[in-house]
Amino acid sequence: MRAGTLDQRITIESRTDALNAVGQPIPTWGTFEANVPAGFDPARGREFYNAQALTVERAAMFRIRWLPGLIAGHRIQYDGVIWDITSVEQVFGRDREMHVFAATGLTEG
Repeated sequence: MRAGTLDQRITIESRTDALNAVGQPIPTWGTFEANVPAGFDPARGREFYNAQALTVERAAMFRIRWLPGLIAGHRIQYDGVIWDITSVEQVFGRDREMHVFAATGLTEG
């Protein structure tokens, strides 16, 4: 992996559930790893109607150095947008590089 291709900075967050006064879970997001160097590769996008409203979904791949513990279900904050991580792939089976696939526009984090 060439360091020069990691020209963006992202923050990775993980979800924890806190309980409110009546014992119902409330999702909260905390920093898993801050200021991670990444490469950003936008992929496809689509528009569709969901509950009679137009929804726009965008997808992308983030290239990062190996980060133990990163899983689908975490999320990324990049350029003011929240991206839900859909899958994480280890490149060439080595602990050096990861491809993180993410989408935005379907959920509210």
